[in-house]
Amino acid sequence: MIGGLSLLVGALVGLLAPAVPPVPCQTIGALVAVAALTFLRYHAVARSLGMVLLGCVLAGRTAEDWQHRRIDPGSRDTRVLLEGRILDVPARAGPDLHFDAQVQVVAGPADGRPRRARLAWREPPAGLRVGERWRWLARVEPLAERHNFSGLDTERLAFRDGVHFVARVLPSRLDIRLAGADASIDGARARIADRIRASIADPDAAALVTALAVGLTDDVTPDQWRVFNATGTTHLVAISGLHVTLFALLMISAGRRAWRWLPLQRRVGRETFAGVAGLLAAGAYALLAGLSVPSFRTWLMLAAFVFSRLVARHVAPARVWSLALIVVLLVDPRAPLAAGFWLSFVAVGVILALASPANGWRAQARAALRLQFAVMVALAPLTVAVFSGISLAGFLVNLVAIPFVSFVFVPLVLAGAMAALCAPAVAALLFGLAEWLYLSTWPALTAAADLGTPWRVAPSTEWFVLAGVAVVVALHGGAAALRWTAACAALPLLFPPSRLPAPGVARVIVLDAGRGAATLVLTSSQTWLFDTGDAWHTDGVRVRQVVLPALDALGIARVDRLVLPALTPERGAGAALLAGERGLAALSVGGGWPASRLRAVRCGDAAFFAGDVRLETVVAGERGGSCVLRVTAGGHSLLIAGDLDAAAERALARRRPDVLANDVLVISREASDVGSSREWIEVVAPGLAVATGGIAGAASREAALGRWRSHGIAVLDTHVTGAIDLVVGTHGVERLECAGRALASNRWPSQWPFPWPFVWRRSP
Repeated sequence: MIGGLSLLVGALVGLLAPAVPPVPCQTIGALVAVAALTFLRYHAVARSLGMVLLGCVLAGRTAEDWQHRRIDPGSRDTRVLLEGRILDVPARAGPDLHFDAQVQVVAGPADGRPRRARLAWREPPAGLRVGERWRWLARVEPLAERHNFSGLDTERLAFRDGVHFVARVLPSRLDIRLAGADASIDGARARIADRIRASIADPDAAALVTALAVGLTDDVTPDQWRVFNATGTTHLVAISGLHVTLFALLMISAGRRAWRWLPLQRRVGRETFAGVAGLLAAGAYALLAGLSVPSFRTWLMLAAFVFSRLVARHVAPARVWSLALIVVLLVDPRAPLAAGFWLSFVAVGVILALASPANGWRAQARAALRLQFAVMVALAPLTVAVFSGISLAGFLVNLVAIPFVSFVFVPLVLAGAMAALCAPAVAALLFGLAEWLYLSTWPALTAAADLGTPWRVAPSTEWFVLAGVAVVVALHGGAAALRWTAACAALPLLFPPSRLPAPGVARVIVLDAGRGAATLVLTSSQTWLFDTGDAWHTDGVRVRQVVLPALDALGIARVDRLVLPALTPERGAGAALLAGERGLAALSVGGGWPASRLRAVRCGDAAFFAGDVRLETVVAGERGGSCVLRVTAGGHSLLIAGDLDAAAERALARRRPDVLANDVLVISREASDVGSSREWIEVVAPGLAVATGGIAGAASREAALGRWRSHGIAVLDTHVTGAIDLVVGTHGVERLECAGRALASNRWPSQWPFPWPFVWRRSP
């Protein structure tokens, strides 16, 4: 067990290093590691040191190779001609189709070395399948599209997945299919997914069955994820180690029965045949699931168990766990960057450490309950770190959901998946039965989700250290009184310190939402959100990717008012998502929102007070169709101009000149040339102008920002600085922090959030 943990420590050191070590240092480290493992293998300290060095070298070389192969766009319109093969099943998101491909750059600012590209193709030709070879003309996009204090770091995600660049396929005659798809496991996964969609009428049921059958979760809806998260059943959605283990046990049982009818009784023993058959079947199922970390880890443990049975040796559970950890890290040193790696290995480690045989169904039931409770306690800190909360109803729901999914739903889905490849008529019947089970049980799960809202917390890093010690104390054994003291670790979560500003002060966080705009306004008693960050065809995606993580990092469970400068379909979808996920007390919309069940009102000239902070909405534009927000605290103010164009700016200056004197202005129309007229700049003349949204580097945007700078006004651009954190109060407007980070061209970023490398969040 020490060997696996030592290798993990070395991999973490290599991933968390401020810079990739130079190649000579890596070579020396590799030689030392080999010497320690070869010549001093009987000395525990030397063996551990060798494993640490080996893990550090592997992770460092992996990061260095990725850094050398990555492609960053040198300009806003960097185009490349690619040739390559589609690696995974394409997933649709609106009008776009997303997929990874192994490509070579035929023409463009890069050499011809093979790279992994993450491509998006709008309205591609029908019949695009995994395994096909294509030629594409693509525009390279930045790996890190947005920089915020919280939320998903797309650059880190790309490194974790081994993606060297992101690009969008452009419509061109150069986009040609070079070769069809060969037979592969990914092709079989795609055929099974197509068969499921054709057999099941309900799209939600088809999405869940597809996730359980072949591990593709792209069609699972946001509402389904909300229910799974609220009930703590997310681990049951995709194929996990639990499902692989169950399938292996079923195949071992079937192998024992089949052995009687096969002419192998004299050559191969029954248990040997059944074990090998179950192992091969579990491996095929893991491949069908895409060979994720949980399924791969489970198969490795099963392989160690079967091998020990074949050689008639007893292998300690800790050694099996350590062997699986070593193999996973040797295959992919970046595995610790995935949350599933930690959740999977911690859960299995607790099971191996605490599982004990029991006689009788009552004793087995009690042992299962204790084991499930122990796993829940052990995973609680990790769940809080990954999801910024924990489902209190998850324990009770899982008591029913785990047996039902494991022993009823999954075997039915697996039988249908196997039949889909050889007996489509039988598969249709099995998938129809799975759809009926889903429709019968989903209302109960939805009701449990509505009752059991997740407990959302945002503890500091120190709390996780305390929680780790508490988990060890609670599960290690010993006196009951000592174990119960571990519950004190939850006290900081019950009484978390407020992250809202002091009375009389307003905190304004201008988020980096890509082409959209979103601004959080925080007071000592209220939380306001101006705009949702959505742009064309995002349909609420920016709320989930940008706004919700920001609220989680601040420990805010409810938004008091959402102000939309005007109504668009994308903003409407974002507002509905925000109301469903966090709750929304009030909604003000420029121009109104007809036929809405939300508490929406037409934006008007109105003032609201949160202590000594004044929040004022002002209408502008033709027929009051646009809304702006002014924040005043301590005699200083900030104006968010929203969607004002040049005509609306002039009209607002004539009608409400009293709202124009501001220290800071968030530029209207995503800083495009449609607004920011010279008259408006001269009349407002703020000390600081903040540009957010729009297309970075666009000519109209650069022209507008040039006009602001020509008047001697300081300009901050979220495309350059990332999210901007401001405080408005008696001391004026203070800039606390910018989320953007400058990266040297030959260095790997050092701001990894230790000790949770899988948490892609940074608290403001």
